[in-house]
Amino acid sequence: MKYDYNICTNADEKIFESQCRALEKYIPNIVKDKLLEDVDGSKTQRYYKDKKEILVKNSYYIGAVFIESEIELEHFFK
Repeated sequence: MKYDYNICTNADEKIFESQCRALEKYIPNIVKDKLLEDVDGSKTQRYYKDKKEILVKNSYYIGAVFIESEIELEHFFK
């Protein structure tokens, strides 16, 4: 199953970085992997939690900051 979370309707480096820090702070045992950068400046930070992938994306192509996750994340932020 895949979960999508829209964070911001514009690409924004500060919001992207803030969202990454929040995941690292509130999700126990999250493993930070590579930061991928596209030619247009878009970034994807890859994480893993219990072998499930979590991607935080700052996309200039789409024009948004969002998360694609193989696990549900809302219960970590109550």
